[in-house]
Parts: sequence; C-alpha cells; structure tokens
Amino acid sequence: MEVRYVDSKLEAICTDERRMRRALNATVAKTLKRRLTELYRFDSFDDLLAGTGRWERLRANRSGQWSARLDKNWRLIVIDEGGSPVVARVIDIVDYH
Repeated sequence: MEVRYVDSKLEAICTDERRMRRALNATVAKTLKRRLTELYRFDSFDDLLAGTGRWERLRANRSGQWSARLDKNWRLIVIDEGGSPVVARVIDIVDYH
C-alpha cells in the first residue's frame, strides 16, 4: 500500500522520529511507527482487519475513514483513496476520547 499525508506538518510528524517524539509521547510514537509499517506492508484495507493492529472502519460522521489504536486514547486516522496500488492517506492523529 502507498501512504500519503494530508499536509506536510503531519508528514513530518510521521516520518521524522524526533518530531514524532516531540509531538507525541514515546509510547504513542513507538506504536505510530508500527501502525505506519502495517500500512506499507499490507496490500489492502481489508488485510488490515486480519492483522494485529486493531484497525477498524469508522462510522457516522467519520464514515469512509479507518482508525488504528496507538494507545488507550490516541488514534491514527486514515482514508482509503483506492487506486492501484491502494493509497492510504493519513489525515489525523487524534485523542478523541
């Protein structure tokens, strides 16, 4: 799967480990790296459901988006842009609890 980002600020947080640790705590940063690796490794979003990353399809006002747990409260939010190869666009890292 190909991974893209909604803006350069979010891309910097996700691709620069130092920025990642500054923006998030060390535990969340470590899990974020693991979830991003899963996006690159799998070929489709349905494959993510079979993995161990606790990915889930969101509903209601977040319909069409996917969420992966980073810790108890933090989530990585992505959308499926389709295509070949499939494109996952990272749109947010949020504490929505």
